[in-house]
Amino acid sequence: MATQNPALPLREFCPLYYLLNAIPAKVQRGFRSALVYLTALDSSGDYIAVGSSIGMLYLYCRRIGQMNKYNLEGKSEPITAVKLLSCFDDLVAVGTASGRVSLFQLVSQLPGRNKQLRRFDVVGLHKSSVTALAWSPNGMKLFSGDDKGKVVYSAVDLDQGVCNPVVLLEEPSAIVQLDYSQKVLLVSSCQRSLLFYTQEQSIQQLGTKPRKSNGRFGACFQPALCKQSDLLVFAARPGLRLWRTDVRGRVGETHVLKPLFNQEVPQFELFPRPSPAGGCRPCDRQLGVVSCFLKEGWLLSWNEYSVYVLDCTNQVIVGGLESCGDIVSVSCTENEIFILKGDRDVVRISNCPEGLSSSCTYIYGAAVTMAIVSEPDVEDVELVEEVLEDGARFPLEGEKMEEGDVLVFSRSSSVTSVDTAGTSDVSTSDLSSSRYSTLTHEDLQQELVVKAIKVKKKGRRRRQGETSGSAHTFISYIAHNYIQYMAESWMGYSGPGCGILSLVVTDRHVWCLDFKGTLYCSPLPNGGLCWQRFEENVQQVALSPTGALLWKVEQKSMTAYACGKVTIKGKRHWYKALTETAFVALSEDSAWIVRTNGDVYLQTGLSVDRPCARAVRVECPCPLAQVCARGGVVWAMSEQRGLFYREGLSSYCAEGEVWKNDKISEIQGMEPMCIALGENCTLWSLDTSGRLWFRTGVTTKQPQGEDQHWWQVSITDYVVFDQGSLFQTLIHATQSVATATRVPVERVAECLRVAFLSQQSQGQPSLITASASGVWIASGRNDFHVAKGSLIGTYWNVVVPRGTVSSAKWAFIFCSPSPTKEGSYLWLGQSRKDLFCIWDRDAQLRPSTVQLPTEAEMVQLSACSDALWGLDLYGDVHIRPLSAGCPTGIHWTLLDLSQLGHARLISLSCGSQNVWACDTSGMVYFRVGTQALNPSMMLPAWISIDSR
Repeated sequence: MATQNPALPLREFCPLYYLLNAIPAKVQRGFRSALVYLTALDSSGDYIAVGSSIGMLYLYCRRIGQMNKYNLEGKSEPITAVKLLSCFDDLVAVGTASGRVSLFQLVSQLPGRNKQLRRFDVVGLHKSSVTALAWSPNGMKLFSGDDKGKVVYSAVDLDQGVCNPVVLLEEPSAIVQLDYSQKVLLVSSCQRSLLFYTQEQSIQQLGTKPRKSNGRFGACFQPALCKQSDLLVFAARPGLRLWRTDVRGRVGETHVLKPLFNQEVPQFELFPRPSPAGGCRPCDRQLGVVSCFLKEGWLLSWNEYSVYVLDCTNQVIVGGLESCGDIVSVSCTENEIFILKGDRDVVRISNCPEGLSSSCTYIYGAAVTMAIVSEPDVEDVELVEEVLEDGARFPLEGEKMEEGDVLVFSRSSSVTSVDTAGTSDVSTSDLSSSRYSTLTHEDLQQELVVKAIKVKKKGRRRRQGETSGSAHTFISYIAHNYIQYMAESWMGYSGPGCGILSLVVTDRHVWCLDFKGTLYCSPLPNGGLCWQRFEENVQQVALSPTGALLWKVEQKSMTAYACGKVTIKGKRHWYKALTETAFVALSEDSAWIVRTNGDVYLQTGLSVDRPCARAVRVECPCPLAQVCARGGVVWAMSEQRGLFYREGLSSYCAEGEVWKNDKISEIQGMEPMCIALGENCTLWSLDTSGRLWFRTGVTTKQPQGEDQHWWQVSITDYVVFDQGSLFQTLIHATQSVATATRVPVERVAECLRVAFLSQQSQGQPSLITASASGVWIASGRNDFHVAKGSLIGTYWNVVVPRGTVSSAKWAFIFCSPSPTKEGSYLWLGQSRKDLFCIWDRDAQLRPSTVQLPTEAEMVQLSACSDALWGLDLYGDVHIRPLSAGCPTGIHWTLLDLSQLGHARLISLSCGSQNVWACDTSGMVYFRVGTQALNPSMMLPAWISIDSR
């Protein structure tokens, strides 16, 4: 039996001052003031609902940071139960001490939805305090239980504005907990737990043995969208025992947890408070109300004395909070636990600070790197880094970060350092080349940091290998200290099947779809990948960033199916979502679907329990081929490779308002092949030439990004991308066909390639994906690469030196190889007979004329920080010393090359402190020092290097 805690830390990061300060401590009632006690609590990703002793419901909207309050009217009585629901409408139900039940339909900003607050009341059926509430997933059924054992079913029709309650059943003891799924109501009372089948109107008790003692022991369904017959139940029992039963009440497993509690229970770390907030061990430890939490097999249990998180799979107590009997209510969301203690104290327990995604890797006690990624000024390339050591200030809960700021959590103390502790062996079979640096599992857990710098450009791009003086050339500068960040951070892997058609990475897994339609899955690599065959006959696959939602498009039928529960092993249930589907993109709670005719449809309100819904058509300006969605941002690519982004998306308007064309990609000459949204508000694109691009600051309010350009990442030295290699697997697959038909295999493959390209709208390749683990690129054939650490983007900016025209053609351009903080000098010319110098910090880019040696024609020039070197037509070398007072130099000095004998130089290049040269026979020479004479007035020696 395992006794070690899992690595995931659950703790309180900061008290919820913003919530508690919005609820008054006392109110005035006539001539008397009444204290306000907090009596009930529920939470969701969008709201925190708090009931009070004065009959007032306080509802805090987490999206906009606003507190609303709702009065039940009539007699002020304490609220004893609260239950939230987010479906087509946001609903909240409350129960009071007198047995009154009210439900509110909240205001929605979505078109055609409720525009004013509506309240429905259930009165006369409950005669005592309401103790439990439960919604059906669609909000059409509300179940309520009281402390006399009565359970009431209320049929809610929001469209007709009616609520019809009836008594469903009556138990001899108080109702402790209610849960509903698949037409089955799970009822837990102080004496027993039972299943009520609403369709058959029949009852089945959990287990056959009665409880040895009465108590507030709850039960819950294991979350899953499945058939009724597959439902599973967790039920708390006396004596620290836990049952797992099926939907017919048959006990399948009994977890005996008492041995775990014989050891010291790890306590949740709480924020320091003036008065003790926990730490008192209960005299008799017991389970209580239960609910599933965070991970499969994890269970949250609480009673008035304690709160525990249990890992039933590994038989581990993840953490706990033990108190002195003042726990009033507990609620949980996906990765948060809210605990109402005492009169008015709310504790939030989670694995990350509020406002950050649970997918972020938070390492408590480790150094944290914060990088601010923003557009540098035209005159100044500025990169801001700030390393926060232990004890540094984090954004407080509820505190908003400025737009454009990127908070990155990393295991390393700086952006470029690599954690070498605990290096694990990496199998050479998983590396595509030995030149890639070995990355450990710790490296793969680092966050990807993206930095962007500017590059200036003059005129249009020169074609590869073209040397004509009439061609336009670049004017560029890249700071040397930024180049080092790129240091070989790409790691190569081999795919599991026959080529790679689609590559998707979630928070925990890598998914790969091959050309044969086989879908594979592997956990994020720890040295190597462990592929498992997941599904067959798949045309396209889509997953949400967390991996909770999974869709597939089936081959031949082109029908989209949603997976009810994403499990790597075991039986899976697929639900038909939409026919004639070409491409699907999943965000955290929605699905954007491209039909085979290029139309776009949207499904919203998705979750693990509701992976598909009704599809609504979204107007689009042209047929689309691909779409990506994440964090309230949607981008799409048309069949003609044009890029579009969706404006107007919000929590109230999931479909947005209008498509906008991305003109910048057209201006920069991009031909995107696939796009993907990643971490830190970054959009990635891979074009048809294998070039990698990204946009920063892509947010809901600014979906086009904060930069007026795309940044390009240089990957050719690390990732060899060949579009033709995408179809090499087709050649191998058609070998037998070509042999049988006696047709050249290349001809058969070409036919398939053309057919594949013509059907791209029915099978769009997804060759790039991004997550907190890095940027992943399928570079061709059956291999892919992942980039860790920092990536640098550059872009070309057209500039026109003062006194010249934009149509001027330049023959050459170069600059100092080691620019300083004072800037760099650019050297350019329109022919071999003229030379100009421009200081890159000069806003007007005024060129200064530099006189070339008159006795010979220069064929090559090279500059360093303190000298300009020139090679003439006869192989002689001329040096022009430079200084801060005279950055363009004063005169040329002929260098003595007598040491080289009869060798004739044909090429040279200056470094920061040395010079390299090559002669006509291919011999390479190296020289230390860039001046004609060294400080000792001696001629530096040329050192020959055997280049054979």
